[in-house]
Amino acid sequence: MSYFEWNDNLSVHDALIDQDHQALIGMVNELHDAAESEQDYQSLSKILTRLATYTQEHFQREEDLMQASAYPAYRAHKEQHRKLLERVSDLKHELENARTLVALETAELLRFWLTSHILLSDKQFADTLHQHHTEATFEKSSLR
Repeated sequence: MSYFEWNDNLSVHDALIDQDHQALIGMVNELHDAAESEQDYQSLSKILTRLATYTQEHFQREEDLMQASAYPAYRAHKEQHRKLLERVSDLKHELENARTLVALETAELLRFWLTSHILLSDKQFADTLHQHHTEATFEKSSLR
């Protein structure tokens, strides 16, 4: 059994966002496994850097979709993203001193944060996004 498992409750019913979330969960698992097996600093650092980069890219995709769909809670959602990226950046710096402990703490933080963020904030955003797509589809069909 993986440290952090994807399940249908985490789906926001948007293929791109769900795919990103699944990839992030996979990287959190990779970080956790590497820390548990006490891999060297360079291995842990590479995983954490890749995870941080992918997280930034994912957040940008989400934020672009939020703006395109005029999501009313955009600023609050974006602030949640900013705070996590700031914390991950701090943890990357701490990794040099307490490698395994910091990597495990980071995996735990990301597992908790991703689960709660997906279940609360991303699902709320997805409802708006689906409504926006439905309205756009209806408008296109009305023009015919």
